[in-house]
Amino acid sequence: MKPSTLAIAALIAAAAPMALASTASEREYQRGYNDCSQGRYDQNQHGESYKKGCRAAEDGQPAPAAAGSHGSKAKVSDLKGMDAIKAFDVMTARGFTNVDTLTAGETIYGTYYNAKTHQCVQLTTANDRVEDIDDVPSHPKCR
Repeated sequence: MKPSTLAIAALIAAAAPMALASTASEREYQRGYNDCSQGRYDQNQHGESYKKGCRAAEDGQPAPAAAGSHGSKAKVSDLKGMDAIKAFDVMTARGFTNVDTLTAGETIYGTYYNAKTHQCVQLTTANDRVEDIDDVPSHPKCR
C-alpha cells in the first residue's frame, strides 16, 4: 500500500469518533459559511468550525442544510474526482460520519452515514482521488 493510501485510511479511522459534531460547532460552521458568502470574515476572531464553513463557502460548496431539517438529501455527486482527504473533510462538513472502511490493494471503500438525511453512501478512492460514489441504503452500520 502506498504511504498516502495508509494516511487516508488512518485519517478516516481516527476521525470517525470525532465526526459527531456538536450543535455549537454546527452553528459556528453555518455562521462562517454565511459570513464568507457575504464577504464578511475576520480570520483571527473565530474557531476552526467557523473557518471550515468559510472555506466551504469560498470553495463554492452548497450551503449546509439548516439545523433540524430532515429529509432533504445532502449533495455528494460533486465529490467524484476530488482529492480523497478533501472529500473526507467535505463529507464531515455535510454531516456524514464514517461508519466503515475497507481496503483492497490501493483502493479504499469508505462508508458514510448522515443521520439527519438518513443517507448511506460509499466513496471509492484510488490514486488519492474519489473514483466512485454509491448509495448503500442497506449497509448494517448505517442506522
